[in-house]
Amino acid sequence: MANFFRKKKFLIALILLVCISIVFISCNKGKKGDNKNKDLIMQVEIKDNHSLSILRAIIDEYKKENKDVNIIINSSLGESIMNDGDKQEGDIIVTSRNKMIEMQNKGLLEDMQSYYDKLKLDEKYYKVVGSYGRYLNKSYGMSLIPYTLEIAYNKDVLKKYNVSPPKTLGEAYEIMKKVNEESIKIPVVVTEDADVNNVIAALIAGNTSNMYDIDNIYNSSKEKYLEKKEVQNIFDYLDSLSKQGIINQGTFEMGNKASINKLTEGEIPMLITISYYMKELEKENIGLVTSYAQSASIKENVPVIVNGLLCIPLKSKNPVEAGKFIEFLYGKKMQEKLAKQGFLTGSKEANKIFIGNSALVVKHLEESNENSILFMYNLPEKIQKGFSNKVKSVLNKKHTGSEWKELIEEAG
Repeated sequence: MANFFRKKKFLIALILLVCISIVFISCNKGKKGDNKNKDLIMQVEIKDNHSLSILRAIIDEYKKENKDVNIIINSSLGESIMNDGDKQEGDIIVTSRNKMIEMQNKGLLEDMQSYYDKLKLDEKYYKVVGSYGRYLNKSYGMSLIPYTLEIAYNKDVLKKYNVSPPKTLGEAYEIMKKVNEESIKIPVVVTEDADVNNVIAALIAGNTSNMYDIDNIYNSSKEKYLEKKEVQNIFDYLDSLSKQGIINQGTFEMGNKASINKLTEGEIPMLITISYYMKELEKENIGLVTSYAQSASIKENVPVIVNGLLCIPLKSKNPVEAGKFIEFLYGKKMQEKLAKQGFLTGSKEANKIFIGNSALVVKHLEESNENSILFMYNLPEKIQKGFSNKVKSVLNKKHTGSEWKELIEEAG
């Protein structure tokens, strides 16, 4: 069933990208005689439908105000241009943080610090927005849009369980324990690129270990990764929760938009989701967990997903037009349009319109920093997959106390 949904989501993503391409190819028909300097080639390497829909909306708005620009969309759907750096095409690459790091390690990307400075990113945007695009103290990407991870609950359903609405993660555990006892699954509705086990680890146990600097050793030696012994804290903490009956491998399941409706209609008590869905969750009977703090020694961080980063390759044929598009995206007008459509943006100013549950998400964004980056975006793919498998084993009561060491040894 999970494979069926993954294939279905992949097909939806493919259709979205084909539609984007057809729209702009048809718009550009008959313009072969136009100045080629007005072409803007965009290489799209993300597959997540949430971010693809937002990207399309931004492109539509850009076309309305820049009718003389021909936007050409190329999609690799998993085949990264970094595999053939000599033949790379694209004035802008829309990709993940992992791919950004890998491309920069091959020396393929422009340093975008000038855009950070010009747009006053550190002043006008939340810290995590800039952090996602930074690697080894340089800036190589611009975040498309941030999604906070949120635990949402139905207040009316909780009354049936005789529990108060949870304000903290610790209080949410009590609800998880109760639904576990009744074999009710908690849906996880996040971006399609995110592995459910890794999302759970990041949300529930992420604040037990400082992971923000692990990208400094990206694709380094086994010995370098083994030095990060504090990562084992995540597995140990999950094991502790499992032994208390709070969570296990059967606690969570992959959800979708229908799961959001089930929550608001009172069919389920709780779910884990992203701020993309705040329009649907802005209801009186829905609440959000406020605090995710686990330890007084480690600053609270609500995990934030950014699965689309805009990068400019060194071989961009039209960096000027690429720069104009990025400035348009980060401009006040575009950010306010996204906010008015109900999307929580990375802009402090644009997000001032939000109230209710959405205002709490804004608070979470305000508290975000480099440690809010989901650790999976700072790990190579082979380690990500192994991490997910180890989380699964721990939740299946197969904790060894050496998961991190085993994982790195197995990854080679």
